[in-house]
Amino acid sequence: MPHDAVLNHVPATPPATAAGGVLSRTAFRATFDNVRLAVSEALSALDPLNLSDEELGSVQMILAEALNNVAEHAYPTNNPGQVKLVLRHGRAGVLIEIRDHGQPMPNGRPPLGRHPTETQPDDRLPEGGFGWFLIRQLARDLIYDRENGENFLIFRIAVGERPA
Repeated sequence: MPHDAVLNHVPATPPATAAGGVLSRTAFRATFDNVRLAVSEALSALDPLNLSDEELGSVQMILAEALNNVAEHAYPTNNPGQVKLVLRHGRAGVLIEIRDHGQPMPNGRPPLGRHPTETQPDDRLPEGGFGWFLIRQLARDLIYDRENGENFLIFRIAVGERPA
């Protein structure tokens, strides 16, 4: 039986010249299995951009961190809610939009994140730790807001940029 992440995936061909062309729209229940599938579908949607392995790795890492945070923290474990993921491509790179109706982020903003130190073992990283540090290092124009019970996180990754 296919996961609902696959059932709700809508690939799109980016317009040749328009900034903000939609590459993919996906909606899925916030489970770790569905996050893996959604990340895989997102990477496939980026195929037309001919990204380098390094660029694809950055996108994969950021998407996995952000979506796993939704699966882990936004909804109760026994009642995962819906997540919407939209990828757009424009002159400044790939724009990623993640929406959910789960719990808001603590203090109404994403954590700053912390780089692990030698005195802190890798297997005991604190919440809001290295994952958010990576997201903030690799993403640009990070925006989080909550409106009408919906969280939205939008950020840009400077990959697959087109000349102006």
